[in-house]
Amino acid sequence: MPIDPMTGKLAPISRTAADSVPARAEPASGAEFKKFFLDNLNKVNTMQQDAGKLVTDMVMGREQDITKVMTAVEKASVAFDTLMAVRNKLVESYQEILRMRV
Repeated sequence: MPIDPMTGKLAPISRTAADSVPARAEPASGAEFKKFFLDNLNKVNTMQQDAGKLVTDMVMGREQDITKVMTAVEKASVAFDTLMAVRNKLVESYQEILRMRV
């Protein structure tokens, strides 16, 4: 905040509270969220299938790089755990909405 050199007082603030309020974003539609969630569900599914294929290839002797296999398995595991956490939060939120009094 600038100080007026003549009076030694703070200069008046030229911005109003309305200037600092961000513009409202358009609310996301349910269809967009559904598409986002299903896309990520498909990605997690693909990651798990790829990890399973790599494990099978390693057991059959077609894949020699255990680091690659373990990395794929762990990535798939973390992705699945994250997806389940999101799902659990969604279910918990839905149940909380159902408990609300109108």
